Amino acid sequence: MGSKELVPAGIRVVVRDMTSGIVLRDIRSMWESEGFPEPSSVEPIAGERVSLCEAYIRQVDWTSHAQVERALRVFQETLLEVWEGWPEEYSANRDREFGKLTRKIEAAGLEVSDKWLIQLPPSLEISPDDLKGISDPGQIYVHLDRLSRALRDSDPESVIGQAKELIETTAKLILKERNVEFDPKLEMRPLLRKAQSSVGLRDGNQKLGPDRLQAVRQILNGASNVALGLVELRNSYGTGHGPGSLRSGLEQRHAELAVNAARLWCDMVLTTYSSETAPWRSEEPEG
Repeated sequence: MGSKELVPAGIRVVVRDMTSGIVLRDIRSMWESEGFPEPSSVEPIAGERVSLCEAYIRQVDWTSHAQVERALRVFQETLLEVWEGWPEEYSANRDREFGKLTRKIEAAGLEVSDKWLIQLPPSLEISPDDLKGISDPGQIYVHLDRLSRALRDSDPESVIGQAKELIETTAKLILKERNVEFDPKLEMRPLLRKAQSSVGLRDGNQKLGPDRLQAVRQILNGASNVALGLVELRNSYGTGHGPGSLRSGLEQRHAELAVNAARLWCDMVLTTYSSETAPWRSEEPEG
């Protein structure tokens, strides 16, 4: 199951076509200021300016949160220049075209600021390289999709729950890959400690490398404690959906905290597992 593009092609086409009024030098400058190299070739799909912008757009990995954020800053510069350069006597046309773009952005579950920065929801991006050692990563992708939907729906209770489920699923998959037996009903905290230990992220002989430093374990425990603490906070108030239940009062900032905690824990454990040079590869798994 591959990653989904974070910005639909329809939005990219609208912004691309707006570059017809921007000089080539400025188009190059916008993209290169965000670290995108000049394309080695440009396919003539329209005018020279639109074709150049399309060539830059094709260089972007639209499934990568980091690359897309850089590209969206280029889009922001493009849209601001187009907006400010539109003749005042044709402002009605400008408002109509930008209104169409805004509706496309909102339909995709994205937001746009008053300065024309298209904003992605918080993301828990996991590289395919980090999953290459997992024989069946499908469950992780399922939770990532659910988490993305909850983020788009601005549902902090669901985001926090899905962040916890993602951490739990990742821990169980790691233990299965390491052939470590565990009770499926094991509480979360001992489950996570067991998963960390199975890939060598535990206290021990410092001569074996930084994975054995107490500091690493403390960082991972801190990340899992944040995620689990937010789950407890959510549960203590209820989800707010049932009759007579209290609203949790959880906001998007709480959801983003849960996502960041899940990202830190999952990323460290998965990258350690997939690393070909990690010390655990020369050890027997601990039960």
